[in-house]
Amino acid sequence: MTDRLERALGDVARRWVPDLRAGVWEVARATSRAGQPVLAGATTSRDGLVALRTMVVGHGLGCEVRLLPDESVSADESWAVVTAAVAPLLSQPALRAEPATQALHGEVLAVLERRGAWLRVRAPDEYHAWVHFGYLALGPAEWADDWSSRASGVSLGADVRVEPGRCRLPFGARVALRGDGRVELADGWLGHVTSGAVRPEMEFGSEARITAPGAWALRHFQGAPFLWGGRTTWGVDCSGLVQVTYAARGIGLPRDSDQQALAGQEVPLDPDGGGYAPGDLLFFAEDGKRISHVALWVGEGRVVHSSISRGGVGEDQLFGDEDVARRLLPALVGVRRVYST
Repeated sequence: MTDRLERALGDVARRWVPDLRAGVWEVARATSRAGQPVLAGATTSRDGLVALRTMVVGHGLGCEVRLLPDESVSADESWAVVTAAVAPLLSQPALRAEPATQALHGEVLAVLERRGAWLRVRAPDEYHAWVHFGYLALGPAEWADDWSSRASGVSLGADVRVEPGRCRLPFGARVALRGDGRVELADGWLGHVTSGAVRPEMEFGSEARITAPGAWALRHFQGAPFLWGGRTTWGVDCSGLVQVTYAARGIGLPRDSDQQALAGQEVPLDPDGGGYAPGDLLFFAEDGKRISHVALWVGEGRVVHSSISRGGVGEDQLFGDEDVARRLLPALVGVRRVYST
């Protein structure tokens, strides 16, 4: 690939799919079946594909880039609902691939591409990743819409007794509430909650909105272990904790900390935290450049976060002589407010 072509490709990609977590841009030079040089691959950007087809003319290339969803996905299987307790979403279609995030029982995913047993999906937070079909049920758009409209129950770590046995649901999983007191799982099984709880979404959200974000996170997640890509009390990373905390309040945030650092409004850095409000997001870059950690401001110099160095979720002082403070405070690079105080 010539430098000129590489620069042109880079320009198109940066304009139309600047973040590969929030879109697909897999374009490379190849040879067609007829032996002609082409650009091949896949993208989720229709505008990017149009720009690409225009660009290749000046380089003497053909264009065989597919727009996703593509023909590997039928209309009858264009949507997926998670039927496992938790489905790992991976960076590549392979069991050993790096974890990207998680989808929880009852969540709905858009299917973009199928490669054998693996599906490329778009999660509700726009994150793009791969998941094995064994974690899912597949169906058409109207089927997914019907489930979404009925799945108004939120698990608070519920155990559900169903005919085949017992199903343990993570915090945040979705189920449908039945009028006879039973709950319907995403795979169609009906059962009774035997421990934990399932609460209506409106009630769950109301409780979150009257509770300060940091206090809510501690109430439900304190002691949860750190897990890269995790979103549940069974394991959660720093940005996952922030995302689920604000999702409970009805506020959608991107998945990763560097993406979250673009949300809301900037709050000026304050040497003693006096200008921060409870629930503000504090962002840290250990190398001084790339944001790699986020915490919820509680007040009085304290933050709530999920950190591998402390084993999981807890509350720490940001100012002082403690080891955590000495490590975090010099790395603080930004503060954002994502709701009105």
